[in-house]
Amino acid sequence: MALQDTRGDIYAQIHVPFMTAATGNAAGGGWKAPCKLQIQSATLTWAAAITGTATNFFTVSFFNRTTGAGTVAWATAIAYSSGTNATKATPITLTLSSTAADLVVASGDLLAVELSSTLTGLQVPGGVCTVVVRAYGS
Repeated sequence: MALQDTRGDIYAQIHVPFMTAATGNAAGGGWKAPCKLQIQSATLTWAAAITGTATNFFTVSFFNRTTGAGTVAWATAIAYSSGTNATKATPITLTLSSTAADLVVASGDLLAVELSSTLTGLQVPGGVCTVVVRAYGS
């Protein structure tokens, strides 16, 4: 049976790498869609606790890079600045785009989780983004 014929949820795992705190750092991970899919939900789970800071922090963004240059944000970015914290091994439910078309992923699209630092940044402990998708149309 082909994946596009699968009924129900498919759990796509995107590895989010460890990233040291340094000016201009960037990193990320991705998952290539094997068929046309629709995003149902997503969570982000960190390998260690994160305490946001006012000036030196990192942002995690969620894009569909389509053929490499796509800029569709399928979920709201999270800036780990002052007051934004995370607990080790506790899934954070991501806020998905309210635009239905942003949640439809074509075969071959790359769902990306991207990290970027602000000023000298904040250490990223690494983790996993779990994206729940379903086969969508033909």
